Amino acid sequence: MALIVVAEDDIDVAELLATVLGNEGHTVRTAFTGLDALAVITETLPDLVILDHHMPELSGLEVAERLRAGGPTATIPVIMLSAGAPAAARGLVDVTISKPVRPKHVLDAMNVLLAAREAVAGTANHLVDVDRLLAVSGYLTRPGRTDERNVHTAALDGFAEGLSRLTGAPMAAITLVLNDSVALAGSFGLPTWVQEAGGVPVEWSPDTIVVAEDVPVLIVDSHTSGERFATTPLFSISGIRSYASVPLNSSEGHVVGTLCVMGEKPGTCTEDTVQMLHSQRAPALGLLSRAG
Repeated sequence: MALIVVAEDDIDVAELLATVLGNEGHTVRTAFTGLDALAVITETLPDLVILDHHMPELSGLEVAERLRAGGPTATIPVIMLSAGAPAAARGLVDVTISKPVRPKHVLDAMNVLLAAREAVAGTANHLVDVDRLLAVSGYLTRPGRTDERNVHTAALDGFAEGLSRLTGAPMAAITLVLNDSVALAGSFGLPTWVQEAGGVPVEWSPDTIVVAEDVPVLIVDSHTSGERFATTPLFSISGIRSYASVPLNSSEGHVVGTLCVMGEKPGTCTEDTVQMLHSQRAPALGLLSRAG
């Protein structure tokens, strides 16, 4: 069972959630101010945080900002409770739930996030495999001169645009999968916030499965077949419903990255999409290799 921190200044709500979660077998720690919440979370490193936005001393948004700033708290799943969550919360928390709180909604969101966290933990050994990361590093090296880097980046982005045209999916990317993030080598049509960040955390992306199992991933509709990722910001904020990804393997066989396409409409990606992506793996690797 999980260790959960409930940060809520309304004692009645905090006690209700603690009781409901305790009845499910979870261990619950409560905090009634933002500073107390930050201290408890930093000390205990829980499996999940339920965070009220309007709290004294520090708001829920300020707590979330500090959690995401780095270190071991950066990847803890966070559910924010608020009558009106601020827009900035979208990039900081995994799920927002409107008040008044319905315990079932909290339980449902919590179970999805905990399942995703457990699944990501299961892929951790693959993500941090030293030989795989060394193989990835060979593709991360970029030409030395600025003009060479710009030309190479444009070529990768152009390749991603070609994937979009080939498959009919509005968004496409060539990625390199690091130990903690899925980095964009080239992209087309992705949301601005993903492009500006240069990628997404590994726990948001189905590409973790590709790395762990060296197999393609196909999500025809995230609301029915990809529930594990449906509530992550990559899907929930961007409105992505359909996703396909295939592995890119180094000459030694390590999965260094992926070719992936996605779209807002269910059924955008199909088995045919996966086959099209397979056909593009060799040229994609050839283009990536020019960085070395």
